Amino acid sequence: QSIPTTSPSFRMLFVGIPGPGLIGILSLTYVIHSLKMEIVGEIEHSDLSNIIFIDNGELYGPARIYKKNSLYAVISDVPIDYALAGDFTESIIDFAKKNKINMIIVLSGIHAADRNLANLKTYGLVTDEKLDKVLYENEIPKFLSGMIAGPDATILTKLKNSPVPTIVLYTECNFFFPDPEAAIHTINTVSRILKIEINITEFKKQIDFLRLRGRQLMEDTLTILNPEKAPAAVPSPQIYM
Repeated sequence: QSIPTTSPSFRMLFVGIPGPGLIGILSLTYVIHSLKMEIVGEIEHSDLSNIIFIDNGELYGPARIYKKNSLYAVISDVPIDYALAGDFTESIIDFAKKNKINMIIVLSGIHAADRNLANLKTYGLVTDEKLDKVLYENEIPKFLSGMIAGPDATILTKLKNSPVPTIVLYTECNFFFPDPEAAIHTINTVSRILKIEINITEFKKQIDFLRLRGRQLMEDTLTILNPEKAPAAVPSPQIYM
């Protein structure tokens, strides 16, 4: 049976945080902008209270919640470290339960040293086998084997044990630098899942700017993801269509 992702009563929550290639934050920021989603709240935590963003004279925390119709999004402008990962994920799960979210989709990246921009892959990892149907219907190969480490592992563990079914989308990317080209592939994947056309023309025009602007955030993210050394080689995931 198909998952009714386009039904007005089917509520989806997308999550994007700084990670490999900044895929999650680059792609979800653009989706929020393109769909004209409105800010409806924040993820509050004492470790997030030392940063405030100002936009059009309004004060916002670094982890914000957006909404349009039955679509929700949580995005963080700061990396989520080991100490924060558990509480941050619990807050997302609590929000999902209170708002009767049917499915969480986390946007992220996976290191691909020899990535081919003409043939990038986005892999899907699910916490509930019924979501395999979403991967199949949208031609997303499944992440079958490999290793996830760092704060992402804590986040995944919490989501795995959550009652809210979750898909994590991993797009091949350059681990060490902002990778807006790879983020385009994630945006297109989100577009397919939502059955909504998301025009990426504006995003393409900003690629150089996004790469430059994201450098400091990428450095901060790498410090958290692997403070002592470069990421260990991870086996390429086995896939199926």
